[in-house]
Amino acid sequence: MINDKKRPAIKLRGYPLALFFLFGWMGFLLAGSALAQLPREPVQEDRPVYNVFWSSKNVGISTVRNPSEGSLNTSVLHTFGLVDGGESRRGIDQFFGLDDGANTRIGLEYGITDRWSVGIGRMTFNKVVDINTKANILRQTTTNSMPVELAVKVMLGITTRPGQGLEFSDRLSFFSSVMVARKFDRFSLQLAPMVAHFNRPEMAGLVIRPEDEYQDQLFGLGVVANYEFNDRFSLGAEYLPVIGDRNAGTQDAMALALNIDTGGHIFQLFFASSQWHNEAFVMANNRDRFWKGDIRFGFNINRVFGIGR
Repeated sequence: MINDKKRPAIKLRGYPLALFFLFGWMGFLLAGSALAQLPREPVQEDRPVYNVFWSSKNVGISTVRNPSEGSLNTSVLHTFGLVDGGESRRGIDQFFGLDDGANTRIGLEYGITDRWSVGIGRMTFNKVVDINTKANILRQTTTNSMPVELAVKVMLGITTRPGQGLEFSDRLSFFSSVMVARKFDRFSLQLAPMVAHFNRPEMAGLVIRPEDEYQDQLFGLGVVANYEFNDRFSLGAEYLPVIGDRNAGTQDAMALALNIDTGGHIFQLFFASSQWHNEAFVMANNRDRFWKGDIRFGFNINRVFGIGR
């Protein structure tokens, strides 16, 4: 049978109430003491690794580096003639290549966001204008929650050399590259499979001979490395082999560079086997062999301006 008699409500008064607060306060103190003895680990902010590479180009190969949102990166790339004087093998006659005609590229890159940029440039050889865009799909983070950097670059090249009697479409070239990079403390490494297509191979700048075969499509694998000595100086290297069929007489390109960070500029002083300033034309044209002494001196100047955000 159910007992309908109401039970008196429990009330804490006087001594029982004092015991309740005493034991509660002792529990609070014990819990605080236990927490205080736990190992304290600093909170790590999961943010992108900013300086995987110091500039958007190593020498002739693009890197995963992008200008930040609202920043304009200006670059001047300059490569001289052969240090040893070329066929004469008397470098002093041409002042070790400085008297020979240099190839210069002036470029602009604007960061629409921290991960996406658009750019334009012009190279004196073949009077090539390139319009390009680069996007960082993945960003390496300081906590290694994302261990690599992944970027994609697409470029349209237009050969504007006059007097060829060609259609506009014949002057076009196309380039795309996927760049995968990682920074290991002071050392950075990047691998970049790439493909270039020329609507007319002869517009790539080659001297066409009837007995030679030239490719309208080329594949390559760019390898870029950089080692930081300190915050001001680093040593960069790159190697760009053509994979599969190549143009007659061409060689894989290589370069070594000293990077100098002045705080406002990134200067790059380098020795390279190629005089061209974007990957598509490097793969299509390079005929020099670095380890055989076919070396050219050059320099790049990079400057970033914050023009809006």
